[in-house]
Formats: sequence, structure tokens, C-alpha cells
Amino acid sequence: MSDDRLAFLNDYADRWMSAWNSHDTQRVLDITHPEIVWDDRTFWPDVVRGRDELRTYTDAIWEAMPDVRFAERQRFFSADGRQGVVFYRQTGSAPPKLGGSGRYESGGCDIFLRFQDGLLAEYRAAYDIVRMLEQMGSIPPRGTKRGGAYVLSLAQGAWRSTQTAS
Repeated sequence: MSDDRLAFLNDYADRWMSAWNSHDTQRVLDITHPEIVWDDRTFWPDVVRGRDELRTYTDAIWEAMPDVRFAERQRFFSADGRQGVVFYRQTGSAPPKLGGSGRYESGGCDIFLRFQDGLLAEYRAAYDIVRMLEQMGSIPPRGTKRGGAYVLSLAQGAWRSTQTAS
């Protein structure tokens, strides 16, 4: 990787963390390509396409997690300088809409898949939403359940509660 490319990626990762911790949607949009493809289907039902959809998504993040903060843990870049990963720790308060309380702390990573014209053009998110929701009191602890068994137990519990309510 060239020194110029490494300098670009390091600068971009710094601006990325700063933009997200600013809670300023426009700052996030300013460092993404107008035709951004944004995949965070843990939080959002569909892949986000373009800055208009990204604005809606980002505003929803601030509404759901108004005091979320991100602290970088480590960054890695591909040998060709075309992709990168930033590992982080996120902290914040439970959203009142979820009926939880307290604070959460969870790890995750931002995956920069493609840049175009010096802007992020393709992105994927990866983070531990289960741990966050457990800490907030929004879902019961996992206990010893593994993988899909835990998700199914949550779904079955929700389904049972709808049956007893009717």
C-alpha cells in the first residue's frame, strides 16, 4: 500500500469516528458518497441506498440512542489500501421506547468495503445487538442457549404472550 493511500485511510477513519461522535447527521453524510450502499440490517430493515436514505437512517440512530459514543479500539486496512475495518466500543443509555433501563456497552466494527472519489461508497456494520439489549433489560439473558435456540426462545415467548392476550 502506498504511503498516500495509508494516510488517506487513517485520515478517513479519524474523520469517521469524529463524525459519528458529533451526532451531526450532515457530518456523516459529508464523508459518504452520494450513491452510498449501507448495510446495517441489524438495526434497519433494508440496505440503505443513497444519502437521502442514509439521512433517515442516521437520524433514527440519534433518536434511538441519543447519547451513544464510539471509542475506537483498533483499525486494519487491506494490503491494497481499498478496504478497512475499524473496531470500536459503543456505550450509551437504554432508549425509553424499548422499556429498558440503564446503560449498555458493546463491541462492533465498521467495515469500509469501497471508496469512490475519496468518499465511502459501500459500508457494512457488525455489532452485538443481543448484548446491548440484554444490558438494557429489553430482552431476557441468554443463559446457556446457543445460536438460533436463543432467538427462537425469544420469538416463542413473544408469540405466547400474544396468545394469552387474545
